[in-house]
Amino acid sequence: MSGYIVRRLIGVVVVVFLLSVISFMLVNAFPGSTAERLLSESPQGGALTQDLIDRFNRELGLDRPVIERYGDWLWNALQGDLGRSFATSESVLNELKIRLPRSIELVIIASLLSFLIAIPVGIISAVKQNTPADYAGRIFTIMGLAIPNFLLGILVVSFVAKWIGVSLATLPSPYIWDDPITNLEAFIAPSLVLAASLMATLMRMQRSQLLEVVHEDYVRTARAKGLSERVVVMRHALRNSFIPVLTIFANQFAFLISGAVIVEYIFRINGVGALLVTSIRRADFPLVVGVVVVIGFGVVLINLITDLSYAWIDPRIRYG
Repeated sequence: MSGYIVRRLIGVVVVVFLLSVISFMLVNAFPGSTAERLLSESPQGGALTQDLIDRFNRELGLDRPVIERYGDWLWNALQGDLGRSFATSESVLNELKIRLPRSIELVIIASLLSFLIAIPVGIISAVKQNTPADYAGRIFTIMGLAIPNFLLGILVVSFVAKWIGVSLATLPSPYIWDDPITNLEAFIAPSLVLAASLMATLMRMQRSQLLEVVHEDYVRTARAKGLSERVVVMRHALRNSFIPVLTIFANQFAFLISGAVIVEYIFRINGVGALLVTSIRRADFPLVVGVVVVIGFGVVLINLITDLSYAWIDPRIRYG
């Protein structure tokens, strides 16, 4: 087990390193220069000259070769310094510290809602196969998979604004430790929008896996012993059908984070997603790379935790 964890941790380091290389090189390949993008937003933007752009590039070190700049960034990152934003001169770590709690909260609430709704509905749909409850669950699954997050978010914001008179995109969103009630009021709608596609995927997987497991010999044996259907499903069938569901959740986690970028933008949540959009528009290299590395680390860490949880769910699984 310890050897497996060490190998996976090495894999985490490799993945994060490759993410940093790819993101750094891609953001440097953006059309137009960072100096032009940032200076155009400043009061001097109307009178840009080549001398001003060259001086700006020298001050930021953008006149050096990209490999040299990446080497400096990597050396500083290994010491816990992800650099400073070109646009605001603020530390990237401070920017992330301010924005990250909102993004983490959004993803956590969306994940919890997905599990709390999708798993019971998937179980009911499988146990009551070909009944109205099953058909309703399958219709919801199809709609959740068919409607993309950005379109659902726009529809929800527009519908609530027109028919209820509430602008979800302008609701105050304080940190949860400052005002929990107001915070949840602002986060419940975007969390449901973000959870919709994951919810549909988990629901469909839970139904199909449970239908497959309930026809296994050990489940029929449990029924033959006189156990109630509830005990058969919850104690024997559900646990063995849950590993593929957990795998799907881990694989979909990256898409949940990418969907959070769009959802944050639609609902005006001041999180990492909105920060990433802004930094890409400005070609703000340190911010883009810092956000991508942090998000990538979170994704591979979740996958590692998921793999390790298999042994807890099914004791027959062992890691060498």
